[in-house]
Amino acid sequence: MKNLLKLISLVMLVSLLLVACAQPTPTTPAQEPTSAPQTGEVTLGLVISTLNNPFFVTLRDGAQKAADAAGVKLIVVDAQDDSAKMTAGIEDLINKKVSALLINPTDSDAVVPAIQKANDAGIPVFTVDRGANGGTVVSHIASDNVAGGKMAAEFLCKAIGGKGKVVELQGIAGTSAARDRGQGFNDYMSTSCKDAQIVAQQTADFNRDKGLKVFENILQAQPEINGVFAHNDEMILGAIQAAEAAGRTGIVFVGFDAIDDAVQAVKDGKLAATVAQQPDVMGKMAVETAVKYLKGEKVDAYIPVPLNLVTAESLGVAPAKPVAEITLGLVISTLNNPFFVTLRDGAQKAADAAGVKLIVVDAQDDSAKMTAGIEDLINKKVSALLINPTDSDAVVPAIQKANDAGIPVFTVDRGANGGTVVSHIASDNVAGGKMAAEFLCKAIGGKGKVVELQGIAGTSAARDRGQGFNDYMSTSCKDAQIVAQQTADFNRDKGLKVFENILQAQPEINGVFAHNDEMILGAIQAAEAAGRTGIVFVGFDAIDDAVQAVKDGKLAATVAQQPDVMGKLAVETAVKYLSGGKVETYIPVPLNLVTK
Repeated sequence: MKNLLKLISLVMLVSLLLVACAQPTPTTPAQEPTSAPQTGEVTLGLVISTLNNPFFVTLRDGAQKAADAAGVKLIVVDAQDDSAKMTAGIEDLINKKVSALLINPTDSDAVVPAIQKANDAGIPVFTVDRGANGGTVVSHIASDNVAGGKMAAEFLCKAIGGKGKVVELQGIAGTSAARDRGQGFNDYMSTSCKDAQIVAQQTADFNRDKGLKVFENILQAQPEINGVFAHNDEMILGAIQAAEAAGRTGIVFVGFDAIDDAVQAVKDGKLAATVAQQPDVMGKMAVETAVKYLKGEKVDAYIPVPLNLVTAESLGVAPAKPVAEITLGLVISTLNNPFFVTLRDGAQKAADAAGVKLIVVDAQDDSAKMTAGIEDLINKKVSALLINPTDSDAVVPAIQKANDAGIPVFTVDRGANGGTVVSHIASDNVAGGKMAAEFLCKAIGGKGKVVELQGIAGTSAARDRGQGFNDYMSTSCKDAQIVAQQTADFNRDKGLKVFENILQAQPEINGVFAHNDEMILGAIQAAEAAGRTGIVFVGFDAIDDAVQAVKDGKLAATVAQQPDVMGKLAVETAVKYLSGGKVETYIPVPLNLVTK
């Protein structure tokens, strides 16, 4: 019986030992430092899959700048896309007793034994861009490649109209980047783009030459191809070369990484889009994370680097369109205002000079009419829309409809509070409001009672001019008191009527600022009719009637915009964009003060 009990005990002991030995190597990234903070010189080892790729050169440069800034030494090893060389490089750095290892794996499986050697040596490991499938890793610094693959698929699917034949050029087998980008792409295509058919999926090892050669073969085998996605830009640029050499057109190409050559290809209209990683930020964050960890601070197990899609639209360029085929739609808030008549005339002259057609819509200060006008122009399939909003909020749904229809939108004088706008052409209304306040404050001796006549609520012009005026008055003209602020909707008759009421309520008024000249001219009429003198009037826009009032001594000053230049610049900017040129998101029109 004793022998039997001994035998049972022995079997149980052996079983426990076997279970203990069978526990998997930990793969959950460590977050808390496992040793005391390092003192003395810090040396980091950065092992990169290849420096024969601009993306990783940029990553290295970002890491080097961060290392220089932190005062630490950085040793860089180029594995030349060879797992054996990567292993050798890591082992050499372990022997050099570096403080930490930053690894961009060539192969997520093949790198594991080398990472485990670093673990055994007590050297913390951080992975960059591509992950590892084993070993203990403190932090993984990378973009979400699955999300990036999905982003590329979503764009490509829309670009080919949700159907057609698609090719996928894959990265190095075994890398997390290839696996994850492919997963995101294929998941989306299989679930949300079912009418598209992936006719070829071949590896080109993240290499431009291989991308060219692989795609040459695919072109021969596939007489019809509508779209191509490559796991990086190097491969897609090679594929574009192959298509050009074969005379194959009408293919939508989408890449990944946003390297300089790819961004240029987007500008040139050869590449439809590329998913933008930020390799310099990746390298920087890898170094900063390692240094932080070595100082004994806690770091996150996964540190994401933001992604975005680079397209012609995001770069402010557009595929070239023959000028003769361009039709612009100009939607103006009202033509019952000389300022906007001048703006329209400037736009028409520019359109005539450029040889493009201009359709003008007068919204009559009615948001519903503006929406209807924009929708009518969308149905007419104009090349671009130039919009001077009646209401910066109410116009947004109409702008979004234009966005959905692929019609670029430009705003003029007044901005919009939503939707995608290519460029906003306008004066700096905040600065103009401040200019008016500064003049008025000085004219009334820095004290007294002031009235503000406000423009249409919801317009950016009213908001910004009011902001500039009130900011200055509240901070730099504190002894002046604003006794009335009322809306007169940029209208002369309303300016007259509103100010008549204010004059009755306010026996003493020293100065008046109106958000435009129409309202200030109405206010002057009201003051003259009431026999009220000694009031300093300041307007905004420098329309002809206002300039004459300055000459006559009735209006002290008006902030001069240049509506004709605004209209001209709006047309020229739209034509430039439609012709494939790059344009700025904000195009300022100079201001000045008109006084006697």
